[in-house]
Amino acid sequence: MSDFLHRTTKQYLPSTSAASLPEPVANYIEHPDLSAVAGQPSQYWTINGDVVSLMPQAERDAVDAQVLSDQRDAMANELDRVEDVMRAFALVVLDEINALRTLHGLPARTIAQLKNGVRGKLDS
Repeated sequence: MSDFLHRTTKQYLPSTSAASLPEPVANYIEHPDLSAVAGQPSQYWTINGDVVSLMPQAERDAVDAQVLSDQRDAMANELDRVEDVMRAFALVVLDEINALRTLHGLPARTIAQLKNGVRGKLDS
């Protein structure tokens, strides 16, 4: 029995036999030394060969920024989900706004414009 770390997913498999690995053993580091990354989330780990190290702070900040951007995209994309109360509410408000815009001779706003506006506010 050995400890294995998947090279791509960074999944740690303690006390596992090589025969029971779900993928070829070449996809894993056997007996990985994780002392350089102790206490750090695996999203900050870098694997070069069999060496596991911690990303520099600038790279960790970039990872965090990407995660935040992805979360904001996911929130804005909720407006695309059918049978969602947030979408229904947004569409009711959009209808009301468009009725007022029409009274003032302004073009109607689209759901895409609303979604882009929401996404933009999430960045501010």
